[in-house]
Amino acid sequence: MSDHANDGASDSVNFGKVILVGVVSLVIFAASIWWASTIWRDSMAKAEARAGKARLFDTTRTEIGIVDQVPFNSDKRLPKWRHDRKVELEGYGWVDKAKGVVHIPIETAMEKVAGGTMPVGAPP
Repeated sequence: MSDHANDGASDSVNFGKVILVGVVSLVIFAASIWWASTIWRDSMAKAEARAGKARLFDTTRTEIGIVDQVPFNSDKRLPKWRHDRKVELEGYGWVDKAKGVVHIPIETAMEKVAGGTMPVGAPP
């Protein structure tokens, strides 16, 4: 047990002081925000006086500098890319004509590999 008698007085919280500290903290925070915004406005005014006002950013252009930013609703490249890949996967053609390397339709290639036929030069 304890040597000190606990009469409940030491457990009480002075809510007046807690509220006062909270209010003072909020006032300091608000003053800091006002001060920072004043500094920022003054800095922006000086920069604009020195270099002029910045141009508005044009988001309607599809390419700005070296960045290609085609809007999704007007981008027609994906269907063409898919069509080109599908034609390549489903058809015959040359990979390297000088070496005699061709590509065959993917379904045919899978059937041949599943049947045990491996292309020339494939590892055993």
